[in-house]
Amino acid sequence: MFSFFFTPLGRYVALAMLAIALTSYGIHIIREGAVAEIEVKATEDVLRRTENAINAGDAVDVSADGVRKPDAYSRDK
Repeated sequence: MFSFFFTPLGRYVALAMLAIALTSYGIHIIREGAVAEIEVKATEDVLRRTENAINAGDAVDVSADGVRKPDAYSRDK
């Protein structure tokens, strides 16, 4: 099996496998960064909505599940 990679065809197969591995790794890193960015934006939105509700004097559900519930404002529609 190892000697296969020393043949001309084996070199191309090895290069193709390396290209697929690097592409998969790159996609994984990009996706991981995008997920983290979306979570940061969602957390910022939750904090902004909570602060606005507190400043307006509304009753605020600040439990872990309550802060992400949609409210009656038009921005959630």
